[in-house]
Amino acid sequence: MCPIKEVSDVRRMPRLGKIRLGIKVEPEGKNPYPRATDYFVVPDEIKGIVGDKPKTLNIMFPTEKAEEFAQQWLRCYSFTQGLVCKGDGVKATRKIDVETGDIARHTTQEWVFNGWGCDPDTCEQYSEKQCRRVMNLLFLLPDVPGIGVWQLDTTSFYSIVNVNSCVDLIRRLCGRISFIPLTLSLEPQIVEPPGIKKKTVHILQIRSDVKLADIQKLGRVPPERVLLPFLEEEEAPADLYPAQKLVEAEHVAKEAPAEPGEEKTPDDITEDDVPDMNAVVRVCFHFWQMQPVEICGEFGYKTMKELNDSRTSPWEAWLTIKQLKQPEGPEPEPEPTKEQAEEPPELQQPEQEIEPLWPEDQPEPAAEPEPEPVEEVKGFINMDWLVESLISLRAKELKAWSESNLLSYIKTTYKVEAKTVLEAVAKLDKGEANHFKKRVEETLQMI
Repeated sequence: MCPIKEVSDVRRMPRLGKIRLGIKVEPEGKNPYPRATDYFVVPDEIKGIVGDKPKTLNIMFPTEKAEEFAQQWLRCYSFTQGLVCKGDGVKATRKIDVETGDIARHTTQEWVFNGWGCDPDTCEQYSEKQCRRVMNLLFLLPDVPGIGVWQLDTTSFYSIVNVNSCVDLIRRLCGRISFIPLTLSLEPQIVEPPGIKKKTVHILQIRSDVKLADIQKLGRVPPERVLLPFLEEEEAPADLYPAQKLVEAEHVAKEAPAEPGEEKTPDDITEDDVPDMNAVVRVCFHFWQMQPVEICGEFGYKTMKELNDSRTSPWEAWLTIKQLKQPEGPEPEPEPTKEQAEEPPELQQPEQEIEPLWPEDQPEPAAEPEPEPVEEVKGFINMDWLVESLISLRAKELKAWSESNLLSYIKTTYKVEAKTVLEAVAKLDKGEANHFKKRVEETLQMI
């Protein structure tokens, strides 16, 4: 009988349980929080074998691939949505709310996985400890009855570096890492993180009591190849992520950190600062507290996915939003006349404060002027069609399609200047005209 491809030839070891590095503390009248221990917190069923509070465990790794038994990611959890983002410090996969284009929260009805930028230095979730680096370690306990692996999670920088270093060293010594008898221990180490005084923490170490000659002999015995089970990654490790922190992250809107790191004004932003739409979102939030759904709306789209799928480049998007938010600089105040300058101070009228208007008190915006007649301009685009299209777009009150903002966009993108949009479009070459027409057509389809 022929095996079923990618089914009959797959083998996975069962997961027997979890071993933790901390306990949940529940003080009276306060929120529970995790506290690290100087021993392994093991399930009750194996305490009779390894001890109530063991500081060492005899282990073996069941496969050669470190990416299988020691996965390492930046993981972001939500109290209601589970794992909502997983990245490597450069790129991430994130659960995106279809309606808002933002990270999935407790109000999310529908979400999709989407590629996302991953930069811990500017990530809101990482700065609030909703996202943390996590190593998921899978290993065998040869002294414990049962066939399967145990899982241990750690967020310690020192533990992750130690495990990776020890695995590499043992592999170099004996040619492999799988089914070599090892000891996993929790050992004290004095650390001095930046800005914090010295303290003692307990970190993971991998050691071996077997002689070097004997361990090299073991390395010459080929083990059977075994696949590990899928990680339990949807549930946040209770000893690493305080539940209250994940609850607060869903209900409290937090201000994103400055983007980019140094103090800049919108005029200082360069194309390198906005390599993708995610960077555009972060910068717009930093300067003007714009939400993703608001940014999408300025281009006629409903979600970040639609904006990412459009042909609008991140740099074009940034320039358009910047033009909307600061179309012109303030006019300089007129110099006082000779008579005004000579007036005694007591006769000069003090400058009065203007009370800001509530939205309902704001005057109605002036109607956008209709495009100029088309008889006098020609180009690679049908001007009658363009006039009708612009009227439709402006009827939806899309600021990006106003006369002044379009002129600024065309000048920045195509290096063309004119008094009206139609005159500017008529100056575009064939390739530029096709690009501009495509953008108009895509926006019309969205509204």
